[in-house]
Amino acid sequence: IHGLDQRDRENIGRYGVGTAERDSVNHHLIFQDSLNTLRVRAILDSAGWLGPEEVGARASSALFLVIQHADLATQETYLPEARLAVEEGKLAASSLALLEDRIEMRNGRPQIYGSQVRVENGKSTLWAIRDEETVNERRASVGLGLLEEYAARFGINWSPAKKQDRVLLLGPVEE
Repeated sequence: IHGLDQRDRENIGRYGVGTAERDSVNHHLIFQDSLNTLRVRAILDSAGWLGPEEVGARASSALFLVIQHADLATQETYLPEARLAVEEGKLAASSLALLEDRIEMRNGRPQIYGSQVRVENGKSTLWAIRDEETVNERRASVGLGLLEEYAARFGINWSPAKKQDRVLLLGPVEE
């Protein structure tokens, strides 16, 4: 399942945007994701989240990858199970962070950890981030590196927003 999840994702970049080859790979990727989702849902429903000690690192990673690449309803269904898997040491907190960000993005809300990138007019940008001033603290708490470094991998120049001081005015302001 791991190999099937990654194969098309590794190959799609070989073809230009809008080409017949890329479209073909993308259609196959969508079809394969649907098959993988059926398989992983069956595993999770029957055995729960299986960690690396139970099935090996690659197979355990496949459970996360397939849920991460599944439709929103599936992601939301298995989010509580993923959270429990982190508590039980069966899933990395960083993986859960990626899933939470993906769900937030798909629901049109700002992401928490800054892991989701979108392409607009051929340019990569980060999806909106909740409370940008403290995003690197949240990233560190789940084992993710600095957002500046992560963003740079996508050609994005990002730096944290400067904290704005608030001033409470207790009367009219004289000019």
